[in-house]
Amino acid sequence: MKPLNLGCAYSVRFSPDGTRLAVLGHDLILWDVAARQKLWRGKPVPHCSAMAFSPDGSRLAVKSTTGLMAVVDAATGDVIVNFRNKKDGEGSGPAWSPCGQYVADGGWNGRLQVREVATGDVVFAQDHPGEMLRGAYAIDGGQRLLVLHGVKSVAEGQAQPPDYVTVWDWPLQAGAGRVVLSLPGLSSIAASFDGQHLAALHRADGLEQLSVFALADGKLLASTPVEQGGGIASMQWLPDGQRLARVGKGKLQFYGWPGLALQQELAFTYPCAMAFLPGTRLAAIGSWEKGALLELNLNEAALQ
Repeated sequence: MKPLNLGCAYSVRFSPDGTRLAVLGHDLILWDVAARQKLWRGKPVPHCSAMAFSPDGSRLAVKSTTGLMAVVDAATGDVIVNFRNKKDGEGSGPAWSPCGQYVADGGWNGRLQVREVATGDVVFAQDHPGEMLRGAYAIDGGQRLLVLHGVKSVAEGQAQPPDYVTVWDWPLQAGAGRVVLSLPGLSSIAASFDGQHLAALHRADGLEQLSVFALADGKLLASTPVEQGGGIASMQWLPDGQRLARVGKGKLQFYGWPGLALQQELAFTYPCAMAFLPGTRLAAIGSWEKGALLELNLNEAALQ
């Protein structure tokens, strides 16, 4: 299959049923995966920076660099509701509740919030003073929420606390986030599709490290040093759980699991994001210059 040019694409997401692909670049574009055709193109909010499909795939939650959030009809691209929350400021991307009635997100002001989709009303909020909530991810099929906490710089002479990760059960309740990982210099995390493993990019002994931990108890399972990734700390598990993909400088790197042995590298221009379609070889690769929908031809022998 010839790669499909997606243009500038700094975020890519397959719909839950795999029939559509959302591509976020200068605009938000929805593609029909099988037909390889654009369904619609729009700009639901200015400077859109993050997005997430609802559990049933009928809607997209989008967030701008100002923090403004909206919900979009995935069939038409029309805005269903605009939360008009620009004052919240930038932060993590959105993550849906398993029922599809609520959307959570984190702010660089340290606030974790949940809004009712129908009205935009805040139904839960918890502040984390001195922190930046850099990531909010639905895991276990949306049953739980994974939050990446970045600790802001401290005063001169004080020790810098480690960054950390919490897991929340829906519905979110005050103080219910459980710390599952705490590491200095934690830049990116990715949970496996089955919710068993948590991959982390972090700094250790002056080196960039890729490590995998058990999500249940934070036990270190494997770790390997990696080269600097060109300023993009992005990685994703492949759906079968046997590989972990990482954005490198001008390439994608695939690490085998278990063990984290580097198995393969694929050259790509300015990669910045990835999404993999379960049950297929299809991958959507985001790029600051020219993203692509393509079939991965990974070396199966490396898994033997």
